[in-house]
Amino acid sequence: MLHERLDAPGFLGLTRALAANAPDSDRSGSFPERNFDILRSGGHVALPPIAASDIGTLLQLLAAVGRGDLSTGRIFEGHCNAMLLIEACGTPEQRTDARTATAQGKVFGVWNTDMPGNPLLLEDGHLVGAKNFASGVDGLATAIVTVSTPGGRQMLAVPLDDVSVDRSWWRPMGMHASGSHIVDFGRREVPPSWILGDPDVYIAQPWFSGGAIRFAAVQLGGMHAILDVAVNHLTRIRREGDPYQSHRIARMGIAVETGYAWLDRAAATWQEAAEAKTPTSSERLVSTANAFRTVVETEALRVLELAERSVGAGGFIAPHPLERLVRDLRTYLRQPNPDGALAALGQAIVAGRWAPG
Repeated sequence: MLHERLDAPGFLGLTRALAANAPDSDRSGSFPERNFDILRSGGHVALPPIAASDIGTLLQLLAAVGRGDLSTGRIFEGHCNAMLLIEACGTPEQRTDARTATAQGKVFGVWNTDMPGNPLLLEDGHLVGAKNFASGVDGLATAIVTVSTPGGRQMLAVPLDDVSVDRSWWRPMGMHASGSHIVDFGRREVPPSWILGDPDVYIAQPWFSGGAIRFAAVQLGGMHAILDVAVNHLTRIRREGDPYQSHRIARMGIAVETGYAWLDRAAATWQEAAEAKTPTSSERLVSTANAFRTVVETEALRVLELAERSVGAGGFIAPHPLERLVRDLRTYLRQPNPDGALAALGQAIVAGRWAPG
């Protein structure tokens, strides 16, 4: 296995436990409850390492979860994001309530994407409308949702015990168990306790764009899983010594290690921005996040092609593990606005706000 660090034995065990349940969740398309039981038992739901000083551990954990199962990783990343937002923006009561809920094993999420033609709105103190791409809805207790108000984009922490879920549209190529359904909130009255932070704090920089390092870490774990499967397949059929296959393995290994090197840089830049060490720390975090997500997408597509060539047509036939991993990773790589992220990085380089090395 590549890139096994000093703290990796625990994470490697976590990866293997999650991977064992991934095929069943993919077939059923249901919330990956067994995998979240594993995360609960490890303390990761109650106490994810979200402090700025622990960002490197958080990214390694997200990569380990993604290496085990990308759908679980997608939902768990949302849970970590929710905990970050509540700790940063919540009242003392909201923070205490969230800690109590997660100690009981409850999972949170963050939903920002409005349903086209029926966006989520605040009307006369009531929630009206819907969110789509509501990942993990079947296993979440609370979701942080965003609504447009005259003052800006407002976060609300909404209990999910009385919402309407449309599961009919979610027929994706991959990421079946992420359960990113449509949620209609009907007309629910919004008590003051649901209001989280000030308007537009959700989209405040550098944390809004910088948060991309979390999903990129999960994707990196998926890329690592592709390498694992390819190496295991070639070893099993005794083709690992073929020089052409050795070249492919080497290129995949370099790509995965490149991703982990960028993960380390992203973690250091996040911590630097959190501690405001320099006036340009925030700008550097945004640029580094744009670079990291671009590197992971580029290298993941390279690893996918190399693994597909290495394993051959058999890897596209279930139950070969490559078949599911290809579907999941190619689907999860489609994150919003990759062109804008790359353009912003180029502009930052030209303006002298970011530089390699």
